[in-house]
Amino acid sequence: MDSAAFEIDNTPPTFKVQPAQFANGRTTITFDVTDDHSPIQRVECSQDGLRWRAAFPVDGMADSRTEHYQITLDGELGPRGLSIRATDAMNNVATTQIDPPRGR
Repeated sequence: MDSAAFEIDNTPPTFKVQPAQFANGRTTITFDVTDDHSPIQRVECSQDGLRWRAAFPVDGMADSRTEHYQITLDGELGPRGLSIRATDAMNNVATTQIDPPRGR
């Protein structure tokens, strides 16, 4: 039997995170999410590990293999920092952790 060719993608997205910036009472975190095989489907963030909220790319729609994000939070990062979770179109998931600056 013959079947149509298909691609297997078991590779999760990767992150490239810039250092967090604190100014005017707000923290801004800028990062890129890239996947070698599938478009980025969803990115979420959590400050406590329990409640996840959607994050949207700067261009407004997650539909490419590379997406640029900028998240702005009121106040400084708490002691748990910020967790970021990215899912590609093949449901591969990756997470990263942004820790608060030392000495704060």
